[in-house]
Amino acid sequence: MTQSRHKNGLNNIEQLYGELGANGLTQNAKLAPKFDEYICDFAYGDIYSRKSLSLQHKQLITISSLITQGCVEDELKMHIHGGLNAGLTEEQVLDICVHCLPYVGFPKVTSALKTAHQVFNERKK
Repeated sequence: MTQSRHKNGLNNIEQLYGELGANGLTQNAKLAPKFDEYICDFAYGDIYSRKSLSLQHKQLITISSLITQGCVEDELKMHIHGGLNAGLTEEQVLDICVHCLPYVGFPKVTSALKTAHQVFNERKK
């Protein structure tokens, strides 16, 4: 692990998720001690630090990918928060869900819309 990878990862996590991201890493560390390091250093230190796409674009892609997988509500919820923190609007998040409809079907999109509305309601509290 290089220090800059880890530092870049922590910076990206903080920017996208704030306290929510730190709590997620803490939970992962309880389950598998090195897991949070892998997520922080690889996903957020290496991949999210690439410069050709904005954080907004990266979150759009991630949200789309999670919708296509289905059954990943916790991860989708976190990335919807991150997308909104990166500047996506609620309308854009809903449009991402609807745009996936012809490719993944009604059950996955219905679940994603439900998750998105949960996030929107949480943020209003």
